[in-house]
Amino acid sequence: MSGTHPVYLDCNATTPIEPEVGAIVRRFFEEEYGNEGSRTHAYGARAKEAVQKAREQIARLVDAQPDEVVFTSGATESNNLAILGLAQWGRRHGKTHIITSHIEHKAVLEPVDVLAKDGFEVDLVAPGKSGRVDAAKIISLMRPTTLLVSLMHANNETGVIQPIGEVAEGLAHH
Repeated sequence: MSGTHPVYLDCNATTPIEPEVGAIVRRFFEEEYGNEGSRTHAYGARAKEAVQKAREQIARLVDAQPDEVVFTSGATESNNLAILGLAQWGRRHGKTHIITSHIEHKAVLEPVDVLAKDGFEVDLVAPGKSGRVDAAKIISLMRPTTLLVSLMHANNETGVIQPIGEVAEGLAHH
């Protein structure tokens, strides 16, 4: 296979970045490398300003407030922060039931498993032969103590699109 290049087919895990993005990132690695938490020098102040600008841009994009935008290192940290943080609130308010699927990413299933071992009730919905979960089944599992329904839109291994719209519509009535 001399002279050929392999084809990269794992863009679910990571993907090449656009050259324009790479140039901006490189600038921060090479020139603007201050820690936004360090406020005693100009590098830190510029880094804080850049992070705040990014936070404001993302907030506008998703119709949120800037202080509602949290940066994490990746999907696993984000899921842990969201699920385990929500669970703390849920426990205080009597909401200790979680619905998810057997085919969720392990970054969701692992914190849910931790919560199950800690007393949360967890319903795991199996997919059908097509790889899709049944929206009606998910909705039928709702109860007053349900804290969270977690369902990925597109499966990271099979690419099967889940019925997010149907689930959301059904949940809106609960």
